[in-house]
Amino acid sequence: MLPLTCLSSPDTTPTPSRRSTLPSVLITGASRGLGREFARQYAYAGWTVHAGVRNLHQRSAIEELQHEQIICHQLDVAKHDQILSVNTELAQEPIDLLINNAGFWLGKDEHYGRCDDARWMEEFRVHMFGTMAMCESFVQQVAASKRKLIVNISSGNGSLTLENGIGDYPYNTSKAGLNLITKGLAADLKQRGITVVCFTPGFVATDMSGPDADLTPHESVSAMCAIIDTLGPEQTGTFLRYNGETVPW
Repeated sequence: MLPLTCLSSPDTTPTPSRRSTLPSVLITGASRGLGREFARQYAYAGWTVHAGVRNLHQRSAIEELQHEQIICHQLDVAKHDQILSVNTELAQEPIDLLINNAGFWLGKDEHYGRCDDARWMEEFRVHMFGTMAMCESFVQQVAASKRKLIVNISSGNGSLTLENGIGDYPYNTSKAGLNLITKGLAADLKQRGITVVCFTPGFVATDMSGPDADLTPHESVSAMCAIIDTLGPEQTGTFLRYNGETVPW
């Protein structure tokens, strides 16, 4: 099996002959947790996987997968120059599926009376601004593909219906904003045949949630991949649980 290739400049873009016959997916936040599991599962399903990592020092987690279908890109969604660089690398490649997975949680102390504006803006910059920038930058590649799918990884904490009001203000509001972005993109991109949905992946055992969660990354991602495989224009603008159930906004 060929070693995984990490790209840091447009000069090392994969050759068109390798990419032309396979469906392709671009995943942000692919160095760990759900993003890494998405990369693993799509690679072993035969897709070309473009794995975005915040910095190339994080690529070891992707390299451990040792799969020739995975191409690693330096891609911090909070840095528009990196988005532009990857967009240039992939300018001629249709992207069947864009998964906006990059995200983080500042911790449990961002409650009423303890919110820090700078840290709050940091979550907005990744969850909302970064997702919007990715969608705007790669819309041409998605529109040129066969599947034409954009999947945003959100959270049940972003549901105005489900949220109990006892929460982490920066994280919850950034995910609620991401949900509204999903609704807007679904309307704006419908004429181009692009389906846009968001998922809540469930309570998953990752670096963010800890080991006591209900689901493993494998379980959550396997279920989401099965649902993604069935998505079409009739589902655009929906908020889904990892198992396909509709989530109230």
